[in-house]
Amino acid sequence: MRLRTTILPIDPDSATNGHSDAHERPPEEPPFVELRDEALQQIEHEAKLKQEARREVAEALAEPSGAFDTRNYIRKLLELAKSKKTTRILLQIWQSDYSIIAFVLVMISFYLMKNTGSPPVGLFFFILAMATVDAILSIFVIRLSFHQNKHGFYRTEDFERDWLRYRILLSMTKAALLFVVLTSCGTAAVVASYVVWFFTATQRLRYIILRWSMDDHYPELQRWSIFTLLHEAGIEPKRKNYNLVAVLGVLIGFAIVLLF
Repeated sequence: MRLRTTILPIDPDSATNGHSDAHERPPEEPPFVELRDEALQQIEHEAKLKQEARREVAEALAEPSGAFDTRNYIRKLLELAKSKKTTRILLQIWQSDYSIIAFVLVMISFYLMKNTGSPPVGLFFFILAMATVDAILSIFVIRLSFHQNKHGFYRTEDFERDWLRYRILLSMTKAALLFVVLTSCGTAAVVASYVVWFFTATQRLRYIILRWSMDDHYPELQRWSIFTLLHEAGIEPKRKNYNLVAVLGVLIGFAIVLLF
């Protein structure tokens, strides 16, 4: 009786190593699996937030007790408008400069000016409003210039164009504010406001609002301010002269509204 034997094929790698690598090296997961799971979790989280927002909006729009509650509706809409991102941005603005405080003072002075018609209050409103608008425009122009220059295509003519836009917007703002002061407080307040602006007081206040460090020379003041005349007398727009002229302009402006 013959015994039939079957010879199985031998893997050369197994024969060399003495065992199979299948049990030694488990299959590795692709490197993007964790990123995929994280993205799916983020999508699921955003979907839950959207559902909660829709539910809150539906509750806010619902009419309680058969009548529409306007105050409750506005309050809930304001609560929906609040977010961590908005709060964080406002906190950053609060810490970086005084523009929020200046804006609140502008609104208070505007309310007092419209209700009292007092020329000193009108002058105070013009100084604050002009400096605040100047500060906001300066932020946008400088950051736009920096962003364009970062990409390497900001040229000299680009800077001159942005500067011209800045001056045009500032001139339009000045004309509008002078008109508001004229209709509310009279001619004396308008003259005083223009004197304060011409003596660079509003632009000097802009540096305080923005908390910017100051240079020692301001050649741009010779284009439009009293330093155009002072330059003929040999007085340059340096920091010390800048501060003195700005304070002098405020004193002259308030003297005009108090005496006339």
